Amino acid sequence: MDHYRTIVRRHILPLIGGMRLQDIQPAQLKQLYLSKKEEGRGARTVQMIHIVMHAVLKQAVKEGILGRNPAAAVERPRVEQTERQILTEEQARQLVIVTTGTHYGTLIYMALMTGMREGELLGLKWPDVDWTKGQLHVQRQLQNLKGGGSVLVPPKTKAGRRMIKLGQGTLDRLAVHRDEQELQKEASSARWEENDLIFPNTIGKPMSIRNMYSDYKRLLNENGLPDINFHALRHTSLSFLLDMGTPVNTVQKRAGHSKASVTTDTYGHSLAHSEDEAAERLEELITPVAVKLLSK
Repeated sequence: MDHYRTIVRRHILPLIGGMRLQDIQPAQLKQLYLSKKEEGRGARTVQMIHIVMHAVLKQAVKEGILGRNPAAAVERPRVEQTERQILTEEQARQLVIVTTGTHYGTLIYMALMTGMREGELLGLKWPDVDWTKGQLHVQRQLQNLKGGGSVLVPPKTKAGRRMIKLGQGTLDRLAVHRDEQELQKEASSARWEENDLIFPNTIGKPMSIRNMYSDYKRLLNENGLPDINFHALRHTSLSFLLDMGTPVNTVQKRAGHSKASVTTDTYGHSLAHSEDEAAERLEELITPVAVKLLSK
């Protein structure tokens, strides 16, 4: 519920917190939404402001403060959503099962467990893993060069440089992957080029993103899974977290988004199904506080 409290504190109270509830009309609400759009706030953030206001004013009607809910006369702001392909839970489990033991098995597993971008995964080095704290330090990414080849570069934004918490199962999977890599080193002998990469090619050099894509698509096709791009594994992971009720700010940090509005706009499809329930919960948890604040 912290996200909704933030909506009240940051976006509602500064503009209409000084108004009496009786003085709030549809025109004021429309102006509130418009001002937030002009500030550059995401469409999903504006929609959440409407949801909170609708719940606050509905509660005021129940308490006899208002005779009607002015928010009911205002159309809920729309969010234009781009259809994003993601795996179902069953498909994600199937993908993990059929790729375990393959060259890309742990890479695919980590994409689903962490929601990291493919370049970030391919840029990981073993010192980035804190085995004691169960954390992964994202501090670089593998980037393709126009003329061919690739290079390791820092994250594009400050938010991209982040710590991601890992579960014990993921740490165990990484430990097995490390042992398998040691065997690969021995098999490659003098051909191995040590770069400390967690996901190198078969001789220790940065993995070819193009070859990885090709092999990944082949694995999907061979196992009857949807033909989705590798980045869709990130969408799948983060969508699962939101579907589970994980706070948006937590998902934002894990995703490496600079603002929570980026997360809500990108993954609005995962938030939409819970909006009615959220409004009901707001009436019970937030609106008594919000009504009190707005009534001052």
